[in-house]
Formats: sequence, C-alpha cells, structure tokens
Amino acid sequence: MNTDKDKEYILRCFELARKGLGKVEPNPMVGCVIVKGDKILSEGYHEYFGGAHAEANAINNAGETLEGSTLYCNLEPCCHTNKKTPPCVPLIINNKIKKVVISSVDPNPQVYGKGIEQLREAGIEVIVGILDDESKKLNKNYFESFNNV
Repeated sequence: MNTDKDKEYILRCFELARKGLGKVEPNPMVGCVIVKGDKILSEGYHEYFGGAHAEANAINNAGETLEGSTLYCNLEPCCHTNKKTPPCVPLIINNKIKKVVISSVDPNPQVYGKGIEQLREAGIEVIVGILDDESKKLNKNYFESFNNV
C-alpha cells in the first residue's frame, strides 16, 4: 500500500538525484533516503560517474545503526559486479535494513528485478512502483537506452 509518507520520501529521493544532473551520465540519477520511524537517519545521491551509488553514500553517511530502518530510492538497487563500484544490495542486507521502497525497477538487464529478488530472499520487505512514471521521466534517457537493446 502506498502511503503519503512513501511518496514524500520518494519525492525527496528525486530532489537528491537531480544533484547528479550532468555528472553521472550514462548512469541514472539516483537519490536515497533512510528513515526509522519518522526520523530521516541519512541521505545520499549518486554524485558522479564512477563514484559510489546513492544507497552506499546514504549508508556511509549515517551516524548510527541502520538496523530496522527503511531505505527509499528512486531506482532498484544494483546487484551486479560488472562495473566500477560494488553492488548495493549486499550493503543493504549487511546493514540489516528491514524494508526497501523503490520507485522504478532498473531496466538494465544485469539488474532488472534481480536486486529486488535478492533483497526479498534476504527477508527484506520490498515495495516497488511508488511514483514510477515520475521516476522514469527523471531518468528518461537511461530508460530509453535499454528500450533500444
């Protein structure tokens, strides 16, 4: 069930993601917010091509344990190792985050649904599709690049 809070935090992810405009291409712009109760514990975004992803930045920026928290991001966390940075899914699992709310599934065939599957297999609740259309507009070029494959 989509809540107003889920939408509020995903909208914040969009704001954070936009900070990477012109710096992360051909990668997508991604923002991440980590929440426990009604308190934002940490935020992060993908700052530049080849740099840490939004989820890793948010986790690394946290000044306290993230166990039992909810992670929000506008794109499915990555799970493959065929890139410059380590995958985000194991980092999420290892930090004992209990719930992940995602706006859009990553269209990259190396990720598409696999990150979600790995999170669920680890016992993490995953919600997908919050403001999905807006997320796809934010990263229109990224999504279109995989539609032509």
